[in-house]
Amino acid sequence: MIIAGYEYMDGKPFENVYLTGIVRDKQGRKMSKSLGNSPDPLELIKTFGADAVRTGMLFSSPAGNDLLYDEKLVEQGRNFTNKIWNAFRLVKGWEVDKTLAQPTGNLTATRWFESKLQSVDPGTLKITSKNSECRTR
Repeated sequence: MIIAGYEYMDGKPFENVYLTGIVRDKQGRKMSKSLGNSPDPLELIKTFGADAVRTGMLFSSPAGNDLLYDEKLVEQGRNFTNKIWNAFRLVKGWEVDKTLAQPTGNLTATRWFESKLQSVDPGTLKITSKNSECRTR
């Protein structure tokens, strides 16, 4: 592909190459339609949700190594994303009384957090706010 990139695009077609492992079933066999051992991703998403499938796969995927698929990982992903979502809803629902005085320690921590937040790349904040808008609809 690199040679074709130089030939047809007059430049290097990509910077990084990522090697990924193979998804295998619990018995260590390569997942394939012909063996009938691969789950239907759309059914998994319908049952557990897309975030759960993504998170479950992340939990079980060491970088570059084969992934042993088990539906229990998707359940763990669902449970984890549900906890994160519930924590977000809890914090989002808090009301702050601006008239109360803040202890000095809290004020210092708030200023530190705000300074760290200011150093975050604005593009990251755009992506994050876009995702939270989609999630709250």
